[in-house]
Amino acid sequence: NINREQKPLNDLLMKEDLGIVQMRIKDYLRILADLNMNREEGKSRSSYISSLKSDLAFTYNYSTEILDLIFDLFAPNEAVEFIEANEAQRPLTIRTNSLKTKRRDLARALIQRGVALEPVAGWTKVGLKITDSKVPIGATPEYLAGHYILQSASSFLPVMALAPQPGEKVLDMAAAPGGKTTYIAQLMKNTGFLLANDSSLER
Repeated sequence: NINREQKPLNDLLMKEDLGIVQMRIKDYLRILADLNMNREEGKSRSSYISSLKSDLAFTYNYSTEILDLIFDLFAPNEAVEFIEANEAQRPLTIRTNSLKTKRRDLARALIQRGVALEPVAGWTKVGLKITDSKVPIGATPEYLAGHYILQSASSFLPVMALAPQPGEKVLDMAAAPGGKTTYIAQLMKNTGFLLANDSSLER
């Protein structure tokens, strides 16, 4: 009972602590942007970076090793932007099965069912981003007929880089759960030879 009574108080304290930490993160970034002008006397850049990493670990539950890697790649402000972007909810995207339909025709059919959508970006001719829907995207007649698959836009890229051609032989060594593999087959126009394998038996 005591624990149940303490939980709302602990949650409130956690939110207040988080707010303070986020303000501190912004302050560290301000200082690091012009260290000579803003830092406390005798305090080094590395000490500010260490404190910033500590607060980021608390806020986002990142390990020290991951934060070290991120800060090796990016400047402090870019590192924080990168971490915040990772925390943002990704949009729902689908990939058109061009063996069965055209993206234009698929978009028209889904719009008629109450789906709000738009092309993912100029670099893909098969991707659609779902912004709102009155129907379950994974249960439409078009989905059940194989006209599209739910797939993150980022996983289009390895297949586009591979650029498989009809009639080729392809070995996919990380095939589960199958989105990239089926895209490879799509670009090969269901010809050639595609071996789908994965190190995880369960997947």
